[in-house]
Amino acid sequence: MESTHMKAFPDAEARVLERKGCPLHFWLVGDADRPLLVLTHGAGLDHGMWRDNVAALAEHHRVLLWDVRGHGLSRPMGTRFTVETAIDDMVALLDAISAPPAIFVGQSMGGNLSQELVRRHPGRVRALVLVDCACNTAELTLLERFGVAITPAMLQLYPLEALIRHSAQSITSVESVRVYCREAMRRLEKLEMRDVMLAALGCMRDEPDYRIPKPFVLVRGAKSRAGSIARQGPPWARREPLCRGDVVIADANHCVNMDAPAAFNAAVLSFLAGLS
Repeated sequence: MESTHMKAFPDAEARVLERKGCPLHFWLVGDADRPLLVLTHGAGLDHGMWRDNVAALAEHHRVLLWDVRGHGLSRPMGTRFTVETAIDDMVALLDAISAPPAIFVGQSMGGNLSQELVRRHPGRVRALVLVDCACNTAELTLLERFGVAITPAMLQLYPLEALIRHSAQSITSVESVRVYCREAMRRLEKLEMRDVMLAALGCMRDEPDYRIPKPFVLVRGAKSRAGSIARQGPPWARREPLCRGDVVIADANHCVNMDAPAAFNAAVLSFLAGLS
């Protein structure tokens, strides 16, 4: 199946990496001699969520987009979705292109996976852009702990179509983006969606003394109410010596890079310029 989202980038190089029963689809855009950006989408979505960002980011960087196992074109899922498998997949993609340390841009679950990658493989990471994602190591409130505890039961009871519609409604205020989110999420089966969401929650641990060992920036939408992200942002940025800021973009929700692509691109490019 051809990726409709990459038609706007005729120079994109499409590749497939077979891993543990899953054909991992990924695309490379831009000069191979430029610094590498790896874009990782949120739970239930796919590489299409970056459709309005690739051109700007690829002006001075090589960009790797991929469909995480079980998402988009990377189906069938193969082995059951876990954080460990997803991290191994990320490392395998880097190995497949002999990548130097890269800059990882991850939205929501993609940001959680990026945090796990730098924790387990710091030598693979040059910097991070964490987009509307929770801090993996922040101390949770009692209410947040309760929410995490009941999530497996809630996902078991929630009809898949209702979950998809509720999710799309809550993570963006733009109707065209909601349409995309619903279409992307419908590729996953209910048990797959449950495993993906529980894996993202499984990244959470109380370890408030941990510090991310690479430069990073937080970018989030002002309208986002997903989980504890808004509450965590300011104190997270203050306590991390290598954090370059907590950028809040007006008129954007959880899918901030799709809701306000121009403002998002400008924030990311400003951070990237500071790195060099």
